[in-house]
Amino acid sequence: MQFDIRFITDEIPEKIKYKTNKRYAVRGVIHYGNKLLMVQTNRGDYKFPGGGKEEGETDQEALLREIAEETGFVDVNIGPELGKTFEQNIDTESPLPQWNAERNSDGEPVVEYFQMESHYYECWLMSEKRAPGIMDDYEEKLGFHGTFVTVEEAYKQNTKLMELAKLEAARYMRGGSKTMEETLYIAEIPWLERETVVLKKLQRTLLEKIADAVRECGEIMLSADCSGAYVDEKEGHANFVTIYDKKVQEELKKKLFEILPEAVFVGEEDDMHASIQKGLAFIVDPIDGTTNFIKDYHSSAISVGLTNDGQPYMGVVYNPYLNEMFTAEKGKGAYLNGKPIHVSKQSLDRGIVLFGTAPYYEELSKKSFQMAFDYFKKALDVRRSGSAALDLCSIAAGRAELYFELLLSPWDYAAGVLIVKEAGGIVTTVEGTTITLDKPCSILATNRVVALEKMI
Repeated sequence: MQFDIRFITDEIPEKIKYKTNKRYAVRGVIHYGNKLLMVQTNRGDYKFPGGGKEEGETDQEALLREIAEETGFVDVNIGPELGKTFEQNIDTESPLPQWNAERNSDGEPVVEYFQMESHYYECWLMSEKRAPGIMDDYEEKLGFHGTFVTVEEAYKQNTKLMELAKLEAARYMRGGSKTMEETLYIAEIPWLERETVVLKKLQRTLLEKIADAVRECGEIMLSADCSGAYVDEKEGHANFVTIYDKKVQEELKKKLFEILPEAVFVGEEDDMHASIQKGLAFIVDPIDGTTNFIKDYHSSAISVGLTNDGQPYMGVVYNPYLNEMFTAEKGKGAYLNGKPIHVSKQSLDRGIVLFGTAPYYEELSKKSFQMAFDYFKKALDVRRSGSAALDLCSIAAGRAELYFELLLSPWDYAAGVLIVKEAGGIVTTVEGTTITLDKPCSILATNRVVALEKMI
């Protein structure tokens, strides 16, 4: 879930008698093109269509009914649950405590609390097919009507009304409310804060949502018992897969499809790989640096690249051990934990060289070490981390000046290559040609100073 928010207006004090009036509600975040189908009231605020369940209804049945009643639209596809909210306050629909007829054994009033749990589902409006709906009295009174609005527009309007409501509430508490209209305004939009906060959550960018999913899957690595990882061997020297590789990939696949259900998924642990040439595609290495992971060496990462029509679009690489989240979007720069990063400006003789040994391809071992030795004589030193994704991010962050490996699979570098390029670096094959994302190739990444030295 993308959010789990609690709104506690009134805490329940200890050692008091109280009752709770509980309500369970379902609400739809309904996409239609680049806008949402929302309900606007005559107060000007926006809320998500939805409401309480009737006896015997499923969440989906209740949500379809509420959407039809409040907006008139009936051709809606309900997807996964996005998140939930919980609200608690003294029940204003009940008599105030001092006048409540029900009292405890000590003669003190029993306080009634209203609690509502709302579950938000991601939905898609499939057509503009409509049917007449029957609104509740308060919905008719507030002039509920369905309308299309962007997340940003709805959030801006609700935020403006939130500020107005706060001013009116403050004036009311000081005894300065001028009209009954102003007093009613506060009570008639009890959902305003809830819906505004949810809208704010929905403003998270696609890249942020992907990073959130990756971060959550990082917890699987952190909690893993590497001594019982149940290691299997794949084709090639030292090519391992653990139950955690599979577990992370399965969880990532689930979460990423919730974010972009139309994308294809290419994961290292899949036997068959879909084409990435058309539309959006995730290219995923669930644990890059599996040998390190098995040895509890703490130099492994989750790598997720997103392509659009076969070209790099977004990249996320996460090292859960250091809580380092590298991200990039084409044309928008590269970031480490939200702060911009750039390749270094050091020459090779003042730099560090990173390399991979292409261990699955033993025929390349001798050449790999010969190249590393040649670079060792020209640079300050060489390093081998065991994770191509992290090595590429080290180039992007200016921690090293050059990285090479003679053969890698696309999931090893799909994210890291974009991160290097967006950090101002240059990435080609070792032979100097354009890298490929639909088949393995060699990788050489460096800064522009080293590239101009023609020492690569």
